[in-house]
Amino acid sequence: MRMHSVARGFLISAIVYGVLGMLLGLHMGITHNHGQMPTHAHIMVIGWVSFFLFGIYYLQFGKVTSRALSLTHFWLAQCAFIALVTGLWLIYSGRNQFEPVAAVSSIAYALSFLVFAAAAAPVFWARRD
Repeated sequence: MRMHSVARGFLISAIVYGVLGMLLGLHMGITHNHGQMPTHAHIMVIGWVSFFLFGIYYLQFGKVTSRALSLTHFWLAQCAFIALVTGLWLIYSGRNQFEPVAAVSSIAYALSFLVFAAAAAPVFWARRD
């Protein structure tokens, strides 16, 4: 996966997750059942907003960002996000035994963000004379 592909992957997934989040929001509004509001919020903020911003970052700075770190960031963020949303969906559907899924995937997503910070650090700390 080239750097441009990482940006493209984040941007495409952001749009897909944004559409899914909107559909969930519409479903909640139509049915007047807002029990999945936390799931909806996570889909929109992480899946749509954060992934879109990651895509923009990699479009702008991808050529000067570590390829290994950007790929690790992409795949860890995707897997953690999917597991987190699945865990939240199950929890807010009354299946509390899936709380460990949400907890572990939340930690995994936080780790993916730390990987992003490590990948982005050289870009923002580089001297510009």
